[in-house]
Parts: sequence; C-alpha cells; structure tokens
Amino acid sequence: MKPLKPTLSIAELQKTLGLWKSRKITDSVIPKLLRLYLGMTAYMNQEKVYPVENFYEISIALAFKNARFLAEAVKRCGSFGITPEKNIYGMKLFYSPLWVEKISPEELPEKFPETCPMDNIYTKGDSSDEEASPEGDTPLEDNSSKKNIVTPESLAAAKEFFHLINKDSTQKTQILTPLINWFQLHEGLTRKHACENLIYLVNELLIPYFASQARFMKSNHTGRLCWLNNLLKSAHGQHLMNDAARGSREKRAETAQENRINQRNNHPLSEFEWTDPETGMRFYDDDLEGAVNIPEEAQPRPTAEAVWNVLSQEWVSPNS
Repeated sequence: MKPLKPTLSIAELQKTLGLWKSRKITDSVIPKLLRLYLGMTAYMNQEKVYPVENFYEISIALAFKNARFLAEAVKRCGSFGITPEKNIYGMKLFYSPLWVEKISPEELPEKFPETCPMDNIYTKGDSSDEEASPEGDTPLEDNSSKKNIVTPESLAAAKEFFHLINKDSTQKTQILTPLINWFQLHEGLTRKHACENLIYLVNELLIPYFASQARFMKSNHTGRLCWLNNLLKSAHGQHLMNDAARGSREKRAETAQENRINQRNNHPLSEFEWTDPETGMRFYDDDLEGAVNIPEEAQPRPTAEAVWNVLSQEWVSPNS
C-alpha cells in the first residue's frame, strides 16, 4: 500500500500544525492526528481510507478517550477528507490527502465491510464524559489517563459472555469455529492444538480485554457480539490472534520441556533406565539407536552399559 504523496515538506508540515493550533487542537492530540495524517495502514481498508468500523480500534491504538473524541478531532482539525453519514460520528469514513485524492460520492466503494450499528455497542446509560466533545472553541483534551479497571463483576460478565457463545451452536459456528480453522491453517496445527490456541485466545486475551472496557458492562449481548465481530476483523484483533498463537507455542514448548525433565527424573525400577510418567513405557538411551524401549516384563537394567537383547529377552553387556 503506497501513499499518494510520499513526501511532505517542512513548510507543509508547519502549515498543517499551525492550522490545527488555530482550531484549538491541544498539544496532546496533535501527535495522534499527525500519525493518522501520515498514514496508519493497519487501520485503513483497501481504498486507503479509515472506515467507521475501525474507529474504535484506532481510538484504542492512539489512546483517545473514545471513538467519538477521535471523530471530533478529525472533523475539527480540517485536514482530512470526510464522507458524511447519519451515525453517531457524523461520518462514514475519513482519509488523509497524503494517501487519497478527494473522494466524490460516485467514487465511494459500493459496499464497506458489514458492521453493527454503534448504538448497539454504546448503549443508553453511558456516562456524560463519554459523549463527543462539545462544539465551539473548547480545546480537545486527551483523557487517556483514565484507565479502565477490571472488576470481579466485569470479569465474570466477560466469562459468561463467551460461555453463552460456546453454548449457542449457531454463534459457536459463526465465531469460534472460524478461529479454530484459522489457527489450524496458518499455524499448521492439528485440530487439537488449534483448539488449544482458541482457548488461550479467549481465556488469556479476549476475556481480560472485554472485562477491562467500561462500556462492556453497559452493552447487551447483541451489542457485545457486534463488538467482538468487529474486533476480530480489525488490526488489533489480528494482533491478539498472533499473540495467542505465539503464547500457545511457548506454552506447548514449556510443557514438552517439563515432560522431558519428568521423564529423565523418573526411574523407579533402576537408576540406569527411565519410565515415561504419562505412558508408563520404560526406556534407556543408546548411542547408536537413541531411546530404546524396554519390555514391561524385563528385569531392571543392571548397569549403564547393559543393552536389551530382543532375541534372548535378557540384558547383556556389550563387552561379553
């Protein structure tokens, strides 16, 4: 994905920053708008615009208070192209002139990726500090210092949300099964290990993520499903899936290492042989053949040099 205008002169940049200052954009918000202006391709679609379904994830990535504050900052700065829409943001998309020429209505994509109305996610009862900043000359303030906090109630609600998805065969097929398929295909895993990746994604990443969002407790199940679907389609969702794949790989490697250690520490019949604690199989190491299995009825291995003779069914010394 290449920008329309790959370079920006110092004079142009100074002019842009001066415009933002004159429009009462605060110092804390300016760097965030500048990143969008220069281009954050992870949050653009194929037309190199920022679509409304990515606003929430952009606000998270840039630490805006919420997506409405992001939209208000974009509108107020006056440097982005905007396609209006009758929604809570007042826009369907916005774009940087460094990446896209001015879009006229007839040049708009026929269809953007489907998304649920934001009213289903941000339900009635949102506190007043989550509303868009007021019109006028009031500077836009960065409120990212307010952190969402995980509570026992929100954690239980997030767990119950995914429990309900897993119980509903339709929702499970629409949401969870494609994730298993993705892990199996992209990670080259068995079905069992792909399911382990999904469990890691849900328990270690998605549940804490939703439990930490103050809006989660104010939304209904339908709104939460929309939120989850949009998240999984976003760049942040892809990061979570990659993190889950990596975390599961590390967990399996740790488990395998622990199993190897347990095997080498487990020799109940003889100090010269080992027993796999999971399978109960006895074995010893051979320089030429590697790990050699020992029959269950065999006598304990008498020395570190003894080898098992499959013909005579007894231990023999290589020197004899």
